[in-house]
Amino acid sequence: MGSNTHTSSGERKLNRLTNSKSPYLLQHAENPVDWYEWGQEAFDVAKRENKPIFLSVGYSACHWCHVLAHESFEDEITAKIMNEHYVNIKVDREERPDVDRLYMTFLQATTGGGGWPMSVWLTPDLHPFFAGTYFPPGQFRQVLLKLAEVWSGDPGRCVEVGKSVIEQLRAASNISSSSSIPDISAVATSIYRRLEKRYDSRYGGFSGAPKFPQPSQTTHFLARYAALNMHDTAKRKEAEVARDMAVDTMIKIYNGGIRDVVGGGFSRYSVDERWHVPHFEKMLYDEGQLLSSAIELSQLLPQTALERTILQMMAADIVSYVARNLRSPEGGFYSAEDADSLPSSDSTVKKEGAFYVWTAQLLDELLGEDAEAFKYHFGVEENGNCDPSHDVQGELRGQNVLYMAHTSEETAKKFGRSVEKIEQLLKRSLVKLKEYRDKERPRPHLDDKILTCWNGLMISGLSKASEALDESINLSPNPLQLAEESAAFIRQKSYDESSGELRRSYREGPGPTGQADDYAFLIQGLLDLYEASGKEEYVSWAIRLQEKQDELFWDCEGSGYFSSAPDPHILVRMKDPQDGAEPSAQSVSFYNLQRLSHFAEDRHAAYQEKARGILEADAQVLGQAPYALATMVGGMLAAEKGLKQLVVTEPSAAEAAPFLKVIRSRFIPHRVLIHLDPAHPPRKLAKENATLRALIVDVEKNVDGKAARPSVRICENFTCGLPIEDVAEVEKVLAA
Repeated sequence: MGSNTHTSSGERKLNRLTNSKSPYLLQHAENPVDWYEWGQEAFDVAKRENKPIFLSVGYSACHWCHVLAHESFEDEITAKIMNEHYVNIKVDREERPDVDRLYMTFLQATTGGGGWPMSVWLTPDLHPFFAGTYFPPGQFRQVLLKLAEVWSGDPGRCVEVGKSVIEQLRAASNISSSSSIPDISAVATSIYRRLEKRYDSRYGGFSGAPKFPQPSQTTHFLARYAALNMHDTAKRKEAEVARDMAVDTMIKIYNGGIRDVVGGGFSRYSVDERWHVPHFEKMLYDEGQLLSSAIELSQLLPQTALERTILQMMAADIVSYVARNLRSPEGGFYSAEDADSLPSSDSTVKKEGAFYVWTAQLLDELLGEDAEAFKYHFGVEENGNCDPSHDVQGELRGQNVLYMAHTSEETAKKFGRSVEKIEQLLKRSLVKLKEYRDKERPRPHLDDKILTCWNGLMISGLSKASEALDESINLSPNPLQLAEESAAFIRQKSYDESSGELRRSYREGPGPTGQADDYAFLIQGLLDLYEASGKEEYVSWAIRLQEKQDELFWDCEGSGYFSSAPDPHILVRMKDPQDGAEPSAQSVSFYNLQRLSHFAEDRHAAYQEKARGILEADAQVLGQAPYALATMVGGMLAAEKGLKQLVVTEPSAAEAAPFLKVIRSRFIPHRVLIHLDPAHPPRKLAKENATLRALIVDVEKNVDGKAARPSVRICENFTCGLPIEDVAEVEKVLAA
C-alpha cells in the first residue's frame, strides 16, 4: 500500500485513502498523514506494532473538518508525529454512523459536548481512552505528544481506562425494558410546554445562537400536536399555539439568510439567533425534513392565509434546488454541498460562504439603477452586514448575506413604486446575480455519494409536496417524478433483490452495509410514495424491507431496534432513540409499524407487538426526557388517536381527483390512504389486507350491474363505513 514518504524528487506519494469511494476520505488522500480506512488492515498494524489508534471522524461538507485538515493534517511536522506514534484512521461519519455513534457517545460522556471533526484515541483493541473535537495546531501537537508519552510509559493504564469505558457504554445501552409506558397525553403536553417556554417569539426557533432548524425535534412534533388536538375543545388553544409557533419559525427561516436567496436551498444552521449568518453547508437531510414540515404546516392553514403561501413557496424553493443541484443524472440525490468554496475561478484559497456572499459595490455594478431597492429589501450594508462576533476567522468581513430585511410592501413604499414593480425588480435582479454567480464563482464541493437514508427523507418530502403543492406552482420535473426516480435509483443501485438487504451508500459502486436508519427512512418514504402515487409496488417493497429490518436489527433478547448492523469491530451495538439533526431510526420505525399494521393488516398483531416493544425499550427516556424523543411521541399521539384507512375507489384518475384533493388538502397525521382501482385492483397488497380483499370482491361482484363509482370509505378499527360518493360529504366527515 502507498505510504506518505517523499520520493527522491520531493513528490509526495498518495496515502491509502486514494482508493476510497468516500468524498470525505478522498479529500485527505494527499495528506502527509499515513491514513488508513476503518478496517482489519489498520487494526492488525496497531496490534502488531503495539501502537494506539488516532481516529478522525468527519464529513466532506464540514467546515471545521477542513480547518483541522489544513492546519494539522497537511502539516509535515504534525503528520510526522502522527505517523511515528499512531496508526491513523479516517472515517466518514455519513458512511459509518455506527463508528461515529459509539465514539461520539464516549466524547459526549467525557467532555460534555460533541461535534465534528471528532478526534478519538483508541487502544489497538478499539477501546477509547481520550477524545476531543477541533484542536488548534499547537494544542493538537501537544495532545499527540502527551498521549504518545502516556501510552509509551503506561499502556496498561490506557487499556484499563478504555475497557472500563466500553463496559460502561455497554451497561448504559442495556437499560431494562419496562412495560410501564408513560401516559401519552401527559408526555406530549410536557413537550409542547417545553417548546412553548423555549420559543423565541422575536426571531422564531427554540434556542439561542447557534440556531438549528431541527424539524425532528420541533416543527415535526408541533404539526402533529396541532393537527391531532385541533378538534378537542380543551386542547384547541394549545393546538393553535403549537401550529403558530411552528409556522412562524419556518417563515423566519425562509426569510433569513439561512436560505440561499439567489439559488435556493437551506444551510444547516445559523451562527446567530436571527437566522441571518449561516454555516453555509447544505445537507440533503435538512432539505428533505424542511420540505415535509413546510407542506404539513401549510395544510394546517386556510387556503387564503399569507403564511400558507409563503410555506408553499418554501417547499417549491427546496424542490427546485435539490432537482437542480443535488440530483444525479440517474435520479438519486447527492448528500451535501460544502460550506467552503473559492471566491473566484482564479483563487487558490477557499473561504466559508464565498459562493453566497456579496459586497455592496459588486451589487451596484451588477444591478445598476435597481441596486438601491434591492439592497434595501435584502438588508445589504455598505461595509457588510455580518456581525464580526459571528465571523471567527474574518472571512465575511465587508460581505453581505442576503435576507429579507423588508417586505415588498415596505420596499415599494420606501421607493415610491408599486408592489408589482418592486417584485419584478427583485426577480430580474436575482436572475442577474444567479447568472453572475454561476459564471464567475466555482460551486462549493459536492459530496456526490448517495445515501439511502437521506434519499428516504427526500422521497417523503417530495411525495408530500406532490400531493399538496398548489396547482399554480408548476415544477419540472414534478415532485412525484423526482421521488419515484430516487426510489428507482436506490432499488437498482443500493438494494439486493435476492437477499432483501440495503447498502448504506452508492458512489462508483455500492458502499457499506445498510444501518437501521437506512431501512426506517426508506420504508417511511416508500409508504408516503405509495400514498402519493397509488402504485402498490412501493408498499410491497416497504413490507419486505420491514421484514429485513426486523431480521437484522431487532433485539431478540430485549426489545427495540439496534441502530447499527452486526459488526465484530463495533464493540457496543447501541440503540439510540433520541432525535438529533435527523429523527431517530427507532422513532421512525415505531410509526412505520403503526402504518404497516393498517396497510398489511393481516400482520397487525406482529407489527403492534414490535411497536409496543419499542415503547417498552424507551419507556425510561419517555418518562424522564420525552422531548428527546419528540418524533416518537408524535407517532404515539397519532396511534392513540387511531389510524384511519381511507380507501379511495378510483375508476379513473379524473373521477378520483376531487376526492383525493379533499383528502390531501389537510394534514391528517393518522391517515392511511389506500388506492383501489377497479380495473387493476392492488392484488399483492390485498394478500396482506383482509379489508381490501373484501372490498375488491364487492367491486368485482358488480352487484347493481353498474360501473364502479368514485368513492371514499373510511375504515377505523378494521371496520369500514359505507362508501361516500359525494365530495362535500367527504370534506365534512374529515373536518369533524
